[in-house]
Amino acid sequence: YGERWTSLWLDLARFADTRGYEADRARNIWKYRDWLINSFNADKPYNDFLIEQLAGDLMPDPDDAKYIATAFHRNTMTNDEGGSDNEEFRTAAVMDRVNTTWTAMMGTTFNCVQCHSHPYDPFKSDEYYKFLAFFNNSRDEDTQSEYPVLRQYDTADSLKFTQLIAWLRNNVSDAAAKKYQVFLKTWQPTINSLQCDKFVNGALISSWYAGLRNKGTCRLKDVVLENKTQLMFRYKSNYDGGKWFIYLDSLNGQLVKTIPLANTKGEWKIVITAFPKVKGKHNLYFKYYNPAIKTANETGVQFEWFQFDQDFPGKGKAGYQIAFKDFNDLMHAQVDATPIMFENNKEQFRATHVFERGNWTVKGKAVQADVPDIMNPLPPNVPRNRLGMALWLTDKKNPLVARTMVNRLWEQLFGFGLAETLEDLGSQGIPPTHKELLDHLSWKFMNEYNWSIKRLLKEIVSSATYRQDSKVNEELIKKDPFNKFYARGSRVRLSAEQLRDQGLEVSKLLSKKMYGKSVMPFQPAGIWRSPYNGDVWTMSENEDQFRRALYTYLKRTAPYPSMMTFDGGAREVCIPRRIRTNTPLQALTSLNDSTSHVIARNLAFRMQKTGGKEASKQIQKGYEIMMYKPISPVRQKALVDLYNTALNKFKKDKKAMNEIIGLKSIEKGSNPETAAMVIVAGAMLNMDEWLNKN
Repeated sequence: YGERWTSLWLDLARFADTRGYEADRARNIWKYRDWLINSFNADKPYNDFLIEQLAGDLMPDPDDAKYIATAFHRNTMTNDEGGSDNEEFRTAAVMDRVNTTWTAMMGTTFNCVQCHSHPYDPFKSDEYYKFLAFFNNSRDEDTQSEYPVLRQYDTADSLKFTQLIAWLRNNVSDAAAKKYQVFLKTWQPTINSLQCDKFVNGALISSWYAGLRNKGTCRLKDVVLENKTQLMFRYKSNYDGGKWFIYLDSLNGQLVKTIPLANTKGEWKIVITAFPKVKGKHNLYFKYYNPAIKTANETGVQFEWFQFDQDFPGKGKAGYQIAFKDFNDLMHAQVDATPIMFENNKEQFRATHVFERGNWTVKGKAVQADVPDIMNPLPPNVPRNRLGMALWLTDKKNPLVARTMVNRLWEQLFGFGLAETLEDLGSQGIPPTHKELLDHLSWKFMNEYNWSIKRLLKEIVSSATYRQDSKVNEELIKKDPFNKFYARGSRVRLSAEQLRDQGLEVSKLLSKKMYGKSVMPFQPAGIWRSPYNGDVWTMSENEDQFRRALYTYLKRTAPYPSMMTFDGGAREVCIPRRIRTNTPLQALTSLNDSTSHVIARNLAFRMQKTGGKEASKQIQKGYEIMMYKPISPVRQKALVDLYNTALNKFKKDKKAMNEIIGLKSIEKGSNPETAAMVIVAGAMLNMDEWLNKN
């Protein structure tokens, strides 16, 4: 159940295993998919389900699960191309979060408003940017490491982490324990080195890291130094003897710190050093000097991030040295990291401006976070951040959230929503065919079912409307060709995932293994050809080849071919609904794709094993296994005729027989009867009643 409905939500969340754009490098975000599966299986109330995804990090004392939930809005694409403007693509990600929130959760084309007021629905252009302000203060900045991330420790480090937080709580304060708990798990707040500018004899390396050559300089703007006595930074260098000089406000200003930089042999290292007391906010100017560098164009040091803070607390208390060592060890620990949302602190707050005509480089008036005037107002006493916005969104006074989800679930079950345009419930969308029913189910979803998706689904599928058979006559086709008035059961082509999964299940190949990293089943060679990306498709082994389709690795610039053929998407943006198509490519895939052939082969083996010695009985049994009903005489005759034709061919062509069975030479089990049954099984897997829900 959880996997089936997670498959739907991954389209809305634009979930993928890569970052998109040119290089399209890998992204480690599979734990978000696990969170979805668990949430659907546990029937997490839909309002909580949305709040945690939008603002789990802002909830009181969030656990790992709430942080991982916020990966919903870290599925945005990031641009790894060298020379790209990080602020441009950070802004693009923020706008994508706004658009996805309205499309996925409220079925509204709010993205129309980013350039001008909505031509049809009552939204004004500046309201778009007021809403964008809710998202504009997240910490992500298009970095290579995709900060901020949730760092999850293995067993030994997890024990060390627990002991350190307990020591801080017992010897310093609850506030200190909470601060370091968050910092060790997220490395936030820090200042990413991509904020450096004014480079001389240096540059941003691949748009991510501040790199300085010998005697190179750069600037870090607007650093709050009030009450800061410690500098922590992450860097790497391949040279001995380097020195880093930090000046206040200009290269001719006060030299506040000189830091020796050891050779890290190309590995990232975190250093903690004392920093002199300085009042106020300043621009810091950096200079690097290293006489060991002999070539003018050689980068001597790269910085990733900086943190200006107070000293590690508890000095003088029993166990301080052990605690401080544990802190250092945990900072350097190898961890599993998942991109999450995390809010800026007051020192890093971003002002939000209207973009003139939607152009992010032309800033207009400043705006504060707010919701459109036409909608219900923000609830009283909620913060004006993502958490306040999430509480507004799921307030029962908001008419759109429940209607959008009810309409979406209806579409999954009947093939069309009550309002067909799932992505647009506004004035230009197709009006609901049964508005009162949509109102009724939406009210019950919120009030009577307390946002329970399982109860809503049970209500719909146990109704007389859903339980009709789908037989049709000429009169019904003439009156209602698309069954919008539900005089018969719906007939719906299965999704790409469902077609693969039920084929694997009926052939007894399907792995029931749940959770974990994405897998790579068979894929033809030559599909992955992204520039600057050396990743290759490495086929998974054993049962991982046959896991449910939702676990298949999805690369945005080269999605899994058979999924795309059956209307899956690249998930570069939110996909509110899949438009079902019927094309010759689908038949070519289901008849000739290697996975389809493996399924047909194993189904044939099952038919022979369970159907007795006669081919006609084997075909009868196979049909009953697949369709849960007896085969009709007409179908049986057609399939028996196909079997006999194939049998005669394979008796004369041993090479073709072996190819069909998957053997390079004649071996035990290789016989024309089995090869012919594989052909029949393949045909049965392409029958209309197998491909469609009737």
